Amino acid sequence: MAVASLAAASLITLGSASASAKDHADWALEFLDKTVADNNTWGNDPACYINWERAPEAAEDGSFVPGEGMPAWSAMTKGACFFTLTLQKSAGYTQDDIKRLWRKNSPTSDQYFDVINASPAVGAPPPGIETYFRRVTRAIDVQKGDVLVVGATATYAGHTVVITGTPTEISPQINPRYSGTKQYAVPIADSTETAHGCNESYPDSRWSGPCTGGYMTAGAGTGYMRVYTDSLTGILLGYTWSVTSSATSYYSPSTRPFRIGRLFKLPAPLPTDPPPPPP
Repeated sequence: MAVASLAAASLITLGSASASAKDHADWALEFLDKTVADNNTWGNDPACYINWERAPEAAEDGSFVPGEGMPAWSAMTKGACFFTLTLQKSAGYTQDDIKRLWRKNSPTSDQYFDVINASPAVGAPPPGIETYFRRVTRAIDVQKGDVLVVGATATYAGHTVVITGTPTEISPQINPRYSGTKQYAVPIADSTETAHGCNESYPDSRWSGPCTGGYMTAGAGTGYMRVYTDSLTGILLGYTWSVTSSATSYYSPSTRPFRIGRLFKLPAPLPTDPPPPPP
């Protein structure tokens, strides 16, 4: 997880008792390594959940507990909540902590997009109100743990992916090609019902069989997206959903805007113990 390198007790560091030594990208990949297809589904009805090492216990008051009755390493997720739940696991957060950061206990992709869009770029002066994200504006600066978020449009609800490694420049370029641009393959983990293409070099873990006649298993998995940059400045331009050659797969910022954000200066989890009795 990218956090400020401060030793203040109010910030999460790898040495914090409340935070995991693994970041949210690590937990996403560990879940995918240990889950099985039947226990890894796409959706949020009635709520997203990920069961980690053990299934949740039933609530004493009989209220709904997401994932109750499902085994360990099972999940029902969509893009945004897959990121949120892996962050909760790595940081030791509850939904109350997420709400403290971003005013929602489970933000949508469009809400994450708005937060990252309002955040300063990496290295820029801090904002008046901390957003806990910094915008990454060049592909060569993208790191494992960064989050790529597509904003909502009139016909699209948006999407969130966790970046699991550094981008790799694609050479020779794959269609669609545009003069004055470079292309990068970005390894990601997310939860979706639409595979990130069919490409032997840049596969989607949810795709089975040949590219023609195969099938997609909806849920969490790994894949690749492609970003385009200005060949001179390296500034991010548009993206494609996959690294599969296509004549018309490119999305410009005007048709489907996206941002890449880096978690920054995350506070420690709220205390869960009750306060001491009055004197």
